[in-house]
Amino acid sequence: MESILNILRENKLKATPLRKAVLSTLRKEGKGLSHHDLDKMLAVSFDRSTLFRTLNKFEEKGILHKVINDEGVAKYAFTRQAQEENAGDHAHFYCVKCKNIFCLDYSVTLASIPVPDGFQKQGVELQVRGVCLQCILKEKNN
Repeated sequence: MESILNILRENKLKATPLRKAVLSTLRKEGKGLSHHDLDKMLAVSFDRSTLFRTLNKFEEKGILHKVINDEGVAKYAFTRQAQEENAGDHAHFYCVKCKNIFCLDYSVTLASIPVPDGFQKQGVELQVRGVCLQCILKEKNN
């Protein structure tokens, strides 16, 4: 797996403590996190607007992608190298219990979904809904 410093360097971004912490957290968590989630989790000092700018810059560079949940909250997920070309064109799993969003590996080619003649496709979103393993295990233990 490529190092965080290499990812920042390749995208011509300074390796600030906030940028390194955001990338590290998103990679470690393996699920979409909101601005609020990151605000609570990050151990470095920052202000909220800097975090917003960092997330927007990472999205612009294709380092992460944004998925909107049922409540209209943006969740950001690290974009794996294999997905860079069509970062948002993959399926996500939405847990109806904990409200977490997980990226699913490519198992279908979403980019090949046709649109009507004259339409211009800008991206494809597919969301599988259900209950994640962590929530299932929690229910079994209660």
